[in-house]
Amino acid sequence: MYSQITYNGHPCKEPVDNIKNIEYFLLDMDGTIYLGETLLDGTLDFLDTVKKQNKKVMYITNNSSKATRQYVEKLKRLGIESEEKDFFTSVNALEYNLRKTKPGARLFVLGTPAFEQYLENCGFELIKGYYPEPDKRPDFVILAYDTTLTYDKLVIACDYLTDGVEYWATHPDMVCPIREGRSVPDAGSFMECIYAATGRRPSFVAGKPNPCMVQLLIDKYGLSPERVAVVGDRLNTDIMAAVNAGVKSICVLTGEASAEDVDNTPESDRPTFVLDSIRDVWKILESR
Repeated sequence: MYSQITYNGHPCKEPVDNIKNIEYFLLDMDGTIYLGETLLDGTLDFLDTVKKQNKKVMYITNNSSKATRQYVEKLKRLGIESEEKDFFTSVNALEYNLRKTKPGARLFVLGTPAFEQYLENCGFELIKGYYPEPDKRPDFVILAYDTTLTYDKLVIACDYLTDGVEYWATHPDMVCPIREGRSVPDAGSFMECIYAATGRRPSFVAGKPNPCMVQLLIDKYGLSPERVAVVGDRLNTDIMAAVNAGVKSICVLTGEASAEDVDNTPESDRPTFVLDSIRDVWKILESR
């Protein structure tokens, strides 16, 4: 039976005071600290308290449409000071695994110009058209959140996948929230379209719920897993990444997940803590 511990009526696996023991908060962004261009209430208070208590925030996101510098610029517009080193995205995780698998690989990319530029800067070769000759084909078709997607790009990707080219993706999110009550198709939706046309699904998906983003940060900074928590609004990505990485999770109900969704989730996959918003995390950290 699920834990009878609750906070504001929401079930938690541990007393919420245990949040005070967290030293590293891995924050999702869309639906967690902002919606579109609107900063969510409590975000600045939370970040200020984390800083005062000598704790640490890292921003982790599946959104692959922006370069890290664009996230820095966006947070600055919203009143948050950050540096590029504070971010780790599904793009970083994908690039890390591509580099391990085949440095300098040739890629056909369904992604934004910023995403393409990042991959080129990392030493990968981008293939722009369709070439039937095996020696001219890409090594991978890469699917990301492509806000510049065209039908021509979809056709070329499907041709390469039908030819048997390896298929990777940044993340599986079906939608991207843009403001309260509104979402747009994300990489997972494109994935379903491509599957319907080719019968192919990616053999590797870098973003959450794959724990590699969380694990890479733990390894890079020498973090203690019991002192780490993922904070996010999606049960099937943010929270599952935490579950798969063996760290704590805080589900906030300001984005995709609802209280009913939590109740309908198998016990083993439920978040450690369920809170209404990032403001509740701040209130808990400030409480005595």
